[in-house]
Amino acid sequence: MLKMHKWIRLLYKCILVSAPLWLAVIISRLCLLYIVGEGYVGPLWSRNHTASAQDKEYDVLVLGDSVANSAYLPEVLSEKILNLAVAGSSTADGYYTLSNYLDHNPAPKDIFISYMDYHLKDDTIVWDVGNYIHKYSIEQNQEIYDAIDEYASGELSELISDNYWREVYYYKFYTPIKYSHALEYTLIENRPKRNKALYDSITRRNGRYSTITNQEYEIKEDVGYHSFYVSKFNEYYYRKILDLCSEKGIFCHLIKLPLPENSEFTKYYSTDVWDYYIYLLNGYDNVDFRWFHTRYSSEYFMDQYHLNNHGSFRSCRELKNRYTDVFNDSKKYSPDTLLAIDEDIAGENILSELLKWIDGKPYTIVFLDNNVDLGENYYMCLGWSEERDVVQLQIGDKLSETAVYYLSSDGRDFPKDITVEEVGNRGIMVNLSNGESCLLESTSEPGVSFAVIDNVNNTIVCQRESLFSDFKFSKIL
Repeated sequence: MLKMHKWIRLLYKCILVSAPLWLAVIISRLCLLYIVGEGYVGPLWSRNHTASAQDKEYDVLVLGDSVANSAYLPEVLSEKILNLAVAGSSTADGYYTLSNYLDHNPAPKDIFISYMDYHLKDDTIVWDVGNYIHKYSIEQNQEIYDAIDEYASGELSELISDNYWREVYYYKFYTPIKYSHALEYTLIENRPKRNKALYDSITRRNGRYSTITNQEYEIKEDVGYHSFYVSKFNEYYYRKILDLCSEKGIFCHLIKLPLPENSEFTKYYSTDVWDYYIYLLNGYDNVDFRWFHTRYSSEYFMDQYHLNNHGSFRSCRELKNRYTDVFNDSKKYSPDTLLAIDEDIAGENILSELLKWIDGKPYTIVFLDNNVDLGENYYMCLGWSEERDVVQLQIGDKLSETAVYYLSSDGRDFPKDITVEEVGNRGIMVNLSNGESCLLESTSEPGVSFAVIDNVNNTIVCQRESLFSDFKFSKIL
């Protein structure tokens, strides 16, 4: 009896000693979103939306790397598109993303696939990220192991070692060896609040999270493209994607996205590109390839490869016009889609681009202009359609003595649930029916102050200013 008692005490002490480890495992498993670094939130969102059935069916999916994730804007293209592209990924990651999605959801009608040249040339896979967020099953890890063993070369082949399966199980069981760093920095960096906000933003954007910025690329030198090559490892998974789509009756659109104006393509490079895709597509009747605008000016990029918001917006409008049979949504916008557009508008830095975002959508802009005749300069400076006029607003029983204008982007009259009242000699108060309001004051220099209102969600999206000089409006302040 005494011996049994000693064993029980020993077991109890072992439990106490190991309790922090088990607690760390439980927290990592249950609260993964709230402990991971910022760079894992996007991949985790993608993983969550492929590992379970979605509330709605999506007609279109996007696969690719960070360039694809930044380039395809669901809020512009369609309400039924899911952007599942993951930064740093290659065709191997894309295949398992698609396979996991189809295991839990109906097949989409179309898939758009875009990878940068360097992700096709090199044997790459975000294997550690995928396992960290628990994207790959044991069976899929076995497939990856076999594919690396047979097709990969260079650094990726180093994954084939005695450590491969040990690493897999370290991730699989949420061991502190892999997650202690995340737990350590969770509170230091306030990751729960930050990650939740980022995750919610990605949700509003239907998966887009990469390089959302209006930063402009400063060209320093030309970049030459001399040859195009797809590695055996990447081609193996490229074909697995195409075969899976063929099996499920999905049409694939392989899109080579725009590059900036300093990109120089030799004739050998162009020949390589077209020869490869003719070769790859041979035998498939459900696939097309499009080299989508070889070059844009640098103002549409944030760096040599990634489009900024202006570039993504432009390319999506052109893509939508090119594939009218795919992106055929009506011009009705759901509250959720408008919330994503609200974020785009709030981050806009050029007035004419802001007006393009809201064109034909249920937004109203109230302008205050004491120094410039906005009505006279409007079309010249903002490039607006004649169908969308600015109108001087009547306050009470008379036109405002200050130059107050409104614009309803979908052509409707000024909304009745928005009221405007003068405040002093150089300001106006814009009031919404829900009690939200903002004060617009006249700019100290020639220019306009304005408020953008989302009429569906009944909210003031932003309140900004833009100055006027040399016959143009400056960047938004």
